[in-house]
Amino acid sequence: MKKISHFLILSFLFLQSCSFLEQNRFIETKVISNSLNEQIIYKYYQTGLNDYKVDFYSVSESDSVKLFEHFVNDALFSTNTYRISEHENEITIRTKLFAKEKKLITRNGKSIIMTNR
Repeated sequence: MKKISHFLILSFLFLQSCSFLEQNRFIETKVISNSLNEQIIYKYYQTGLNDYKVDFYSVSESDSVKLFEHFVNDALFSTNTYRISEHENEITIRTKLFAKEKKLITRNGKSIIMTNR
């Protein structure tokens, strides 16, 4: 009986430490840009009590590519974190969360700029 209880306790501790059991709670998806060929979206997930993860994606047909990822706390999540502007084939996402500017071009040729200015 003692061996069985030790085995059950060790099994429980092992399963509790496995990272695949930790799932972020999905909150919402917001569409930034919507064109015929591509959507630019971001998704919010809650990762902890006062912590959130934001993933930016490019979605084309049934394919999606992660563009950016970052973490924010509760104070930043509840405020308007992003100012997004779109001009022709370029999207500028302004936020104070990054120290340097990030640029990339999606598969469909849309330019995405993440900046703190």
